[in-house]
Parts: sequence; structure tokens; C-alpha cells
Amino acid sequence: MALHQKGQLTPAQALYEQVLQMEPENFDALHLMGVIAVQTNNPGRAVELIGKAIDINPNNAMAYYNRGVALYDLKQHEAAIQSYDKAIALEPGYADAYNNRGNALGGLKQHDAAIQSFDRAIALKPDYAEAYKNRGIALKELTQHEAALQSFDKAIALRPDYAEAYNNRGVALRDLKRHEAAIQSYDKAIALEPD
Repeated sequence: MALHQKGQLTPAQALYEQVLQMEPENFDALHLMGVIAVQTNNPGRAVELIGKAIDINPNNAMAYYNRGVALYDLKQHEAAIQSYDKAIALEPGYADAYNNRGNALGGLKQHDAAIQSFDRAIALKPDYAEAYKNRGIALKELTQHEAALQSFDKAIALRPDYAEAYNNRGVALRDLKRHEAAIQSYDKAIALEPD
């Protein structure tokens, strides 16, 4: 786990595999191998591994959350929502699960429901810049450009180096026909992330 937390995924995975050879039903090793699969863009394998972990311990909110991440990566939005809902049922204050649930609802074009999920994430964690940015995207999809702009501004106020929020802010400003301000916002995004 220490190697995993340091981002040394290959040696961490090798050790998790050793644990599973000795103890095939080790919840932590299965779950964390699944997390590595998410991190290395293998969401199908992640769903399989985390599913096995959940079979062993069906009361771990983080496992359902991580399975939701993998399902979302597979564009299985409804299944992802179900997994996030299970995480929230086990841990009602799980702001990240509400945020990701909102993204999955957005993937299903259920933007009003997505906004409700983002609002719940923000209520639980008022300094949640990513939830404000995602809320802004959902508002933009509903052509509520001024409200979207306010959400992007809040995300930037919370995290001044948030290039993605500046980019989305530029889109909202463009949609509001405020082109000079949009260009300034895009320029800020590019300055923060030149690539």
C-alpha cells in the first residue's frame, strides 16, 4: 500500500499479486489491484477485481465508489450510478461519490439530476472545486450560461490553478457572446497547461 500511495504501481501490483497467491480472498489486495487497473486504463479488469472484493466484503463504500469509476470509464453510466448509490447508502457523507454520480447522470443527459448530485457534493464539501466545475458543465448543457459561469468562477476562486475550469469558463463566456473575456479565460487555461 505504501508503494501504491507513492505512485509506484508496478511494484505495488506485484506485491498485491503475491498476497493473492497466499490469500486469494484478500479484500484489500483485490480492491487495490482493481484501483491500479483503473489507474492504468484497464476498467474492465478493475470491475472484475473490485467485484470480487465486494463479494468478500459488501459493506465497503470505497469499493463501490471505485467500481463506479471503472464502470463510468466503460461508459456504463447506469451501472456506475448504481455503484455510487451503494457507496452513498453505506457512507451518506461521501462527497466524491455524489460528484461522480453527477458525472454519470450527465453521461445519460440527465443534467437536472446531475446538478442535484453536484449540489449535494458541494453541501457536504463546500470547497469542492471539481464539483463546482462539473455543476457548471451541467448548467451549460441546460443553456443556463450565466449560472454556469458563476459555477466556473467559484471553482477558480477555490482553485486558482484550475486550467479546466478556465477553459470551461471560456466556453460559457463565448456562449454569452463575451468573446474578449472568453479569450482571456482560454489564455489563462493555456498558460496553466501549455499542452
